[in-house]
Amino acid sequence: MNWNWGTKLILWIVLFMGFIFVLVYLSTQNSIILVEKDYYPKGLEFQNRIDERNNALQLRAGFQIRQIRENVVVEFPCIKPDSGTLVFYRHNNKLLDQTINIKIDETKKMYFPLAGFEKGKYLVKFHWFENGKGYFVEKDFFFNE
Repeated sequence: MNWNWGTKLILWIVLFMGFIFVLVYLSTQNSIILVEKDYYPKGLEFQNRIDERNNALQLRAGFQIRQIRENVVVEFPCIKPDSGTLVFYRHNNKLLDQTINIKIDETKKMYFPLAGFEKGKYLVKFHWFENGKGYFVEKDFFFNE
């Protein structure tokens, strides 16, 4: 075979097209997971979330979360929520997200089992209402087991 400029050009084009086909194939194999399916309506409600964060900052409200053996303990030291939710959001796997309704005992603590959580980092989103006013706090938490 004679390796003149025409042969080299054809070989280069074939290799380049093969590279492009490999990139297209690999890009179609990636799963695309959106953070929110209905992100547009939630984007319109974002000002409400900003107001709720400001309410929580003014109240200096917060919560403490700990892992004790096979349980998760959430403490609400200065909050008396009427209703609310804790959302455990896993950044890399939507199937691991969990939403828990708030049920506080007389010691201002809430207990729930560790089952259903995988080891790793979660973003805990605490949204509650107290006397008809909304509040929102976020905190990172790392499960050890």
